[in-house]
Parts: sequence; C-alpha cells; structure tokens
Amino acid sequence: MDLAPGRRARLLVALALVVLAVLAARSGAEVITLTEETFSDKITEVGRARRVQIKEKDTVWFVKFCVPWCKHCKNLGTLWEDLGKVMEGADEIEIGQVDCGVSKPVCSKVDIHSYPTFKVFYEGEEVAKYKGPRNVESLKNFVLDEAEKVGEAKLQDS
Repeated sequence: MDLAPGRRARLLVALALVVLAVLAARSGAEVITLTEETFSDKITEVGRARRVQIKEKDTVWFVKFCVPWCKHCKNLGTLWEDLGKVMEGADEIEIGQVDCGVSKPVCSKVDIHSYPTFKVFYEGEEVAKYKGPRNVESLKNFVLDEAEKVGEAKLQDS
C-alpha cells in the first residue's frame, strides 16, 4: 500500500497517539513514590496536622520499602502498581513506595532491615506490617482490613 507523504505522516501521528494512550493507561497506577521529604509531609507529620485540621479526611498509607538491587523486590514485578490500580478508587487509602537506596533516612526511621517490607501507617504511626502472600488480592484485603480497624478504633475514641 503506497500512501502519499502527508497521509503517511498523519497515520504515523495517529499510531503514535494510540501507543501513548496505551502506555499512559498502563502506567496510570496510583502508587505514590515517597522520598525523605514527601514521606515526612504525607505520613509522619500528617498526624499532627490532621489533629489541628479536622476537616481533612484521614488517610491510611500502605507503603512498600525496596531497593533496586534486591532480587525479591525485582521478583515483585508489577505487583505494587497492580495493587495501586485496584485501590485507585478506595477513599482514605493511599499506596506508596520508598526506594531505600535513595531514601535511607526514611527506611532507618521506620526500622526497615529487609526487602521488600510492606507497612501500614496511620496518623504518622506504623499500625501493621504485612507478612502474607504476595498477590494483589491478599494485599488488597490486608490493607482494607487494616483501614477498617483504624476506622473502628477512631470511632471508639470519639
């Protein structure tokens, strides 16, 4: 099939847009990469701020701590991104990740000694450490259960 140069260019642009749309959909996971600065802003300091600003919703954070050289972290593949996609619509739950090779102070602060480590935080405090199977359904159920426990404890405190 021989196309005129203008038509060929339009076809290539259209094809490129389709490829970009597919890639954007794949990478649309709701996983927030946390650094030393953002971890403190989002997780550690958030508890103090929320006690002052009661209008803000409470957020449970489920965070993966990894390093690039860890074979177990590499073996997770897209598991954490897949979890992020599944949890995308869940109110009051955020999925985060920390590269302990880059953000060593964060990992030291929250007592990370092996990789990968998965922890749940609420109002600046660690509330649970995940040690179960490494599949999306198990991780999802775990964080939903922990969020429910946090909600129940908050109701009892009120």
